[in-house]
Amino acid sequence: MKLFKFDPRNRYVFVRLAILFSLIRKRKFTFKKFWNTTYSFLAYWLRLIKTAKVPFLISFELWNECNARCVFCRTANGEIYDQNPASKDQPVPLGKMPLELYKDVISQVKNRLLMATLYINGEPLLYKELGEAVQFATQNRVATMIATNGTLLTEKRSRELLEAGIDFVKIAISGYTQETYSKQVRYGDVEKVKEYIKTFLRLNREGKHGAVVMVDYMLYSYNQHELGAVRDFCNELGVMLSVRPGNPKGMEEAEESQNKGAETINVACDWLWKVLSINWNGDLLPCCDYVIWSGLKPYERYEVGKTKIVDVWNGPQAVKMRQVHVKKGRQVIPICAKCVRTGIAFKW
Repeated sequence: MKLFKFDPRNRYVFVRLAILFSLIRKRKFTFKKFWNTTYSFLAYWLRLIKTAKVPFLISFELWNECNARCVFCRTANGEIYDQNPASKDQPVPLGKMPLELYKDVISQVKNRLLMATLYINGEPLLYKELGEAVQFATQNRVATMIATNGTLLTEKRSRELLEAGIDFVKIAISGYTQETYSKQVRYGDVEKVKEYIKTFLRLNREGKHGAVVMVDYMLYSYNQHELGAVRDFCNELGVMLSVRPGNPKGMEEAEESQNKGAETINVACDWLWKVLSINWNGDLLPCCDYVIWSGLKPYERYEVGKTKIVDVWNGPQAVKMRQVHVKKGRQVIPICAKCVRTGIAFKW
């Protein structure tokens, strides 16, 4: 059975609109943020080497540990696969971001930053200070989002996040039954995840918190037969559903890549003009893929009380990266050459 064709340019229009209306209602969308976001899009479209004053979205790797340990991401022991072919199978170092660093960044860019994405490669619910991180952003009128496997989204944790002001929660699943779900997720109970989703939605509705929630179904040939059940589940709960191609790593014998033939080699990457990624150790990076590709130099390593995001964002390293993409596309940069991403996809 063939999978339906994916459009790698998927802009997630409906979820973006839902988030935007929610932020307007919560007064987290100001004119400065509107202009900063608009300018970043215009700068990309015009291929300017300098973009908006700050990124309109920053991804924070609060902790790159994960309890689910999916087959495409890491080993059963939790070692993260390094995507650099020259890494000689050495795992990516594990680490946790100091909350002080996160708060320092938010304090600098709060007037123009639209959203803080509180995950990159790890499970954000493992970060004990996640509620405090969300609360700090809310106090500074910065929107927040997380993507989670949902296995730790207990009622207590849900209340904490909702009361802290979380704006967008994306919950990833890869099957409706445990037999199918466990082909990708080594440690997790899909029945618990489904119950946690129901609880989160109930608390969100009862408390009138206005968080936008989306179930994120990673589609493979082995789980396509359960897509209908997932659609029914989401329709019954009144929650948005996103269906996107899964990562076949670790399942190559049964699963083919769903992104073959994407024409991106000569396309400049949006991320360089719009989004900044910050690794747990403070490395300021061009995109989220850098956290799992060893041997790459960051724009700079963030130092609390010293580093200025405005200086780095349009500094020499960031400008050079944009110039390469404008003049030569992705082909001369190994980490970019095989990337099929266009836009900033489900990150926003």
